[in-house]
Amino acid sequence: MATENKLNLKPGVYVLGTVLSSSATLFDRKDKSGQFVRVRHEIATKPGVLDFETILDPAKDPSVKVEGGKITAFPTYPEDKPITLKCEPGAIREFKGKVKITKAELIA
Repeated sequence: MATENKLNLKPGVYVLGTVLSSSATLFDRKDKSGQFVRVRHEIATKPGVLDFETILDPAKDPSVKVEGGKITAFPTYPEDKPITLKCEPGAIREFKGKVKITKAELIA
């Protein structure tokens, strides 16, 4: 009999999948107060593919580095390895036919 790693999960909405790709895009704020970075992770799940997007401020978040108008570093998840995300209530939405997660915490 094979043993499985069981996580001790609390009640909530979880997404199990594999990260296919990660990308980051730099944007200027409309009020000219600086820039922000949208980090997008494409995650494969059993029913299909979904996007996990976060908006980060490079001035406040040390995990994002912008040099000369280009993103040099941003947070990523391991590709081709299973991950578990715990989603915040109301953070899963459908937009233009694709499921998007806007707030989640990496569990494993």
